Amino acid sequence: MEFIDWISIILFGGLVVVILKQVSNDWDSLNLDNIICVLDLETTGFNPKNSEIVEIFVLKAKDNKIIDEYYSLFKPKQRIKNSDIHGITDDKVENSPTIEEETNKILKFLGNTTLVGHNLDNFDLKFLNYHLKQKLNNETLDTLKISRKVLGDKVENHKLDTLANYFGVNPPTHQARDDVMATFEIYKKLLSIQ
Repeated sequence: MEFIDWISIILFGGLVVVILKQVSNDWDSLNLDNIICVLDLETTGFNPKNSEIVEIFVLKAKDNKIIDEYYSLFKPKQRIKNSDIHGITDDKVENSPTIEEETNKILKFLGNTTLVGHNLDNFDLKFLNYHLKQKLNNETLDTLKISRKVLGDKVENHKLDTLANYFGVNPPTHQARDDVMATFEIYKKLLSIQ
């Protein structure tokens, strides 16, 4: 699933039914009972081929209620040179597992859930597919794409911190947990817009 085109809320005798019209071709496969995994990564760079994942946080939710979470720092093969961005240093990950050691846990945790993230399709998913050594076939909801479609030019840009400010939620900090919590709140706000 690429993104949501529009959202309608209909009231039937006290029951609220949310109808999602999806732009991608897999509308029939959308399961509104799906459990979602909101995720964020911190990395040593921007290209998965020459950069590594150093932190991941995944929040599992059903019906907008948190039911589980997964967190890990990872020790990369090369030195971390961008600690100024996310605060993760070589010392901080010294005793952490490698991503290879955690791959099975990550895959099991994600399962067949719908993945949610900000710029998920162009960043996080590319890193996960490359470093987990397999392509994730999960449905995805990218809040960047949803925001562009739902908010359009109501905001200056569609960066996570801009959306956090717009919706009045705690801003992202370039730490995976904080960014996931901001993304989750923004995701819920975006879904509530008619």
